Amino acid sequence: MPTDLALDARTHVPERQSGRASSVANRRLVSLWLFATYAVIIVMIGIGGYVQNDDAGLSIMVWQPISGVIPPLTTAAWAHMFALYKTIPQYQIANPHMDLAGFKAIFWPEYIHRMWGRLLGFVFGVPLVWFWLTGRLERRLRPWLALLFALGALQGLIGWFMVSSGFEPGHVVVTPWRLSLHYCAAVLLCIAIFWTALVVSKPTVDYVPAGRAPRRWAIASIVTIALALFAGTFVSGTRAYLVHNHFPLMEGQLIPPDYAALHPFWLNWFANKAAVQWNHRLLGTLTAIVTIGAFVSVLRADLP
Repeated sequence: MPTDLALDARTHVPERQSGRASSVANRRLVSLWLFATYAVIIVMIGIGGYVQNDDAGLSIMVWQPISGVIPPLTTAAWAHMFALYKTIPQYQIANPHMDLAGFKAIFWPEYIHRMWGRLLGFVFGVPLVWFWLTGRLERRLRPWLALLFALGALQGLIGWFMVSSGFEPGHVVVTPWRLSLHYCAAVLLCIAIFWTALVVSKPTVDYVPAGRAPRRWAIASIVTIALALFAGTFVSGTRAYLVHNHFPLMEGQLIPPDYAALHPFWLNWFANKAAVQWNHRLLGTLTAIVTIGAFVSVLRADLP
């Protein structure tokens, strides 16, 4: 993020009044557009989570950004799509008895996910061009928003990179690493859009000194939340949520007996279901504790 966009919280930043692009009314319009884009991304992430947990992501074997807008409309078209699905290991190993009705049940969530991605490109891209051409975007915002649009487009490629891993011999799901890349990139893009919307909507910042403790607690909260989100992608990718369904103990122990079943040891953190779930539980608990600590530290700081 450009340094002039990442507002310096130690100073009061005066609002620029250098033409229509920086007017209050125009800032409000641009920020509403960015907040709307943020909302679309949130829904996109939710749909993606449903697709992942429903094992629907491999149902569409081709990536066609333009012609893929039109779903199968005839019996022959459906038969063709189903025939393609039958060529991958997920069908051959996990779903050999699936009929056309079952295929349609996993096709539509993935289709909606892809269509929502196209909607996101439209919601962000078309207003971006219009604001740019009509001079409603401040110069400092233009390269940053262009970069965010490029990253959003890259997400489509990352998504296909993830999906294609599920077509490899012996694979019935996408690889957890590629799933993690796709999810984390989406979260980072979501945060960047939201932060930019805040900066545009409120260009002035009054710094209130809170002391070192609240700041350290806040940083710790961000770190633990980020790690918990990252770990969660491996819980989903490895289906670790299907083992050790008791809390807080796992198989009657604080640490599951099969935590270190794989070698080398670090591989357990990403491929051992017991270890993956335990790590996610630990990070979730730490996140709750640290977040409460941050809240208490702010209250004790006696801020105005």
